[in-house]
Amino acid sequence: MRITGGERRGMKLAEPKGMAVRPTTDKVKAAIFNAIQWDVRDAAVFVDCFGGTGAMALEALSRGVKEAWIFDKAPKSIRLIRQNVAKARYEDRAHIVETPAASGLRQLAASGVQADLVFMDPPYRMTEEPAALAALISEKKIMKSQGILMIEHEKSVIMPLIMGEFTQMKHKVYGITAVDFYRYAGPEQEGEGERS
Repeated sequence: MRITGGERRGMKLAEPKGMAVRPTTDKVKAAIFNAIQWDVRDAAVFVDCFGGTGAMALEALSRGVKEAWIFDKAPKSIRLIRQNVAKARYEDRAHIVETPAASGLRQLAASGVQADLVFMDPPYRMTEEPAALAALISEKKIMKSQGILMIEHEKSVIMPLIMGEFTQMKHKVYGITAVDFYRYAGPEQEGEGERS
């Protein structure tokens, strides 16, 4: 498992032992970031709701996103994320929080943090979690206008075309994995500048 692009391209990351954590493969990770490359270029905040190894957030930081928030409720995953963040030397740009995704998103809302990019790769059994979290993001106005939500899931799961204030813009299949990309169409927030 490696970082596939940007300033840390090729860096090998620590991987989980066993099947409790299912990291996004390098091939899928590269494809996801290639699909949103123009949005990544201008992004300030990336959020990974189910951190696992931290690889997706590190990929975002390597490709130029200014800061990342990584949530995971498993202590083993948090230790692995910290190890990988330290190896990549992104401790000053990665915020690691041991908490379930919904609690982490509420913390962002309370802190006034808004994301440009949000990634979700919940355990495959949690099929209803993405829609619930998308609704929470919409309700709490956590996403910047025109931000992108990415949901990785088993390709047999059909995701809705609209979730809260998100509208599906792309659907990609990579082997047994599918990724849906949603654009946030919520209102501009007070004080939020125009994005180029």
